[in-house]
Amino acid sequence: MITHLLVLLDKSAPSFCYYQHDCQVPELMPSHILADTINYAKTNNLFVTFLLGKQPLPTEYEEILDTIDHVKIVPLSLADTYKDAIVVLEGRYGQSGKELPDDPRRQVIFRLSREQLPRMAESLRSFIDKCGRVDLYPVDMEHYVENDIREYSGQLKQAAELVATEYKLGHAMEVNLISDRMLLQEMNNCNAGVTHCTAAPDGRLYICPGFYYDDSERCAVGSVTSGLDIKNDQLLTLEHAPICSKCDAYHCKRCVYLNKKITMEWNTPSRQQCVLAHLERNAGKSVQEELLEMEPFSDLPRIPAIGYLDPLLVVTGQVEGVKNGQKQSCQRTEDLPLKLVQAEKLDNRELLIHIFRMQREILYKLEGLSAGDRQ
Repeated sequence: MITHLLVLLDKSAPSFCYYQHDCQVPELMPSHILADTINYAKTNNLFVTFLLGKQPLPTEYEEILDTIDHVKIVPLSLADTYKDAIVVLEGRYGQSGKELPDDPRRQVIFRLSREQLPRMAESLRSFIDKCGRVDLYPVDMEHYVENDIREYSGQLKQAAELVATEYKLGHAMEVNLISDRMLLQEMNNCNAGVTHCTAAPDGRLYICPGFYYDDSERCAVGSVTSGLDIKNDQLLTLEHAPICSKCDAYHCKRCVYLNKKITMEWNTPSRQQCVLAHLERNAGKSVQEELLEMEPFSDLPRIPAIGYLDPLLVVTGQVEGVKNGQKQSCQRTEDLPLKLVQAEKLDNRELLIHIFRMQREILYKLEGLSAGDRQ
């Protein structure tokens, strides 16, 4: 059920997660559309998050926003103007925690580009004493290759050591990639299209802002005047995600935008998304083990050990998975070749054969066969 509405007040508002856009020219949502949007939120009892652009809002907009409970997400340039807002920093532009006004209660979103990856741990150090929570998003994930994944793993280890040290010093610094998994016992994904949707400056609704920027004409799923209409919305849910439903990387955003962009399926994540999430999971486990003698860590459920980084191995029956602290029994299928598991270069015919052995419906889809053509 939709309980939350993201509102793009300005087309140039910074991204706050994995999607990217190049809109730099301010383009405010027209005030009459804003009024309709707030009316839609009130009618459907939705909590609202407003995404602001680079400039402070006009007084008339501020007055409209004050008619509904909300939070704001703003770029660094507005951190002093909106002191209670969540602030977005872009690592690709050289922004860091050093530029933030000191506020130990502040939540910060830090978007780390692939080029900035070797400085991830260093960037996190710049946030110490500057804020209470950092949500770090490794953007450009779709372009990660094995070298990037190894670099990410090394940076996570340094970040885990930093977080553990801060906790020992009495500073409960939260970093989503490391802290969140320690506290979770079930999936806590983004849930775009399931628990929240996005209202854009054009007055139409989208599953998330990424789809608005990619193709606003084709990706709209309703409007603030006509309501939400997502076709086949069950494909967005965890129950219809065969890989994710067998996974215990509970902190993973399970980003449907990246799924659709990389694998062309709503409910099928890319290997990059899965492997990075499991590296993060294991980094959280290492911090938990180091702090087991401290409260509240001594009371938290233990994160189980696993022998894989890609839950596809669980789905295909090659390893046992773990969920809710218990091993999952897997129905073994025809083994995949090792090179398929490692996602190296592979022969397309061989890949199709193994896909066919796992699930005929996937092969039908790849070949474009209709139900009547199937033998």
